[in-house]
Amino acid sequence: MLTDLLRTTRARSLALAAPLSDEDAQLQSMPDASPAKWHLAHTTWFFETLVLTPYLPGYRSFDDRWPQLFNSYYESLGPRHARPQRGLLSRPSLAEIKAYRAHVDAA
Repeated sequence: MLTDLLRTTRARSLALAAPLSDEDAQLQSMPDASPAKWHLAHTTWFFETLVLTPYLPGYRSFDDRWPQLFNSYYESLGPRHARPQRGLLSRPSLAEIKAYRAHVDAA
């Protein structure tokens, strides 16, 4: 079932990131590759923005300030934080991003 695949994939992403510290997850090796922390948040933002918000009545976003941070290239969905500078984002922390993921996954 699609829901099971989504949950399995989300859990696998967290397992892969489990050994990373906040500092590790924030590193950006080059301008064309976003940090691990950003990817964990971006995939969450995508599901929240394109699935939960429009299709789940009463859904409340985790933090209204975050969409600009985690939008990658969807120009119609608002401003974006430039890819080469994503490693400069010290906030939200990795713990906050994990809480964001838990909020979205629980919806």
